[in-house]
Amino acid sequence: MRFLNRFGFKEALTLVVLVATLSFPIGANAYSSKSNNGNSVRVDVKPVFLTPGQPAKFQVRMNTHSVDLSDDMVAVSTLEDDQGRGYRPTNWEGSPPGGHHRSGTLLFPALEGSPKSVTLVIREIANVSQRTFEWEVER
Repeated sequence: MRFLNRFGFKEALTLVVLVATLSFPIGANAYSSKSNNGNSVRVDVKPVFLTPGQPAKFQVRMNTHSVDLSDDMVAVSTLEDDQGRGYRPTNWEGSPPGGHHRSGTLLFPALEGSPKSVTLVIREIANVSQRTFEWEVER
């Protein structure tokens, strides 16, 4: 209240808008989460970072009540862009193989060129030959 008395409503409102803008991560909601259900396993994927010339990152969550999630996520995943380039993951930062609930971040090398879209392919989770998740690349 002292701030409002000292500077006025207009300045207080400007400060609130500035703080809200700076505290909201840029691009935080730019990409939607995509899901795939198959053979009692739900896989949810959302890009964390997807910019040409920069490493790509995807948040991955897998949930089931009947299948052991023991796959090596680096071995079963690939990223493809609309220009025909394929990318192998560099790392999985997340829960280890096993159990019924896994989550983590799948990391890929920098996207080359200026792709318009990318498709993440995850193979053979719960004997589903491939699960595909596609997004348009924001510029």
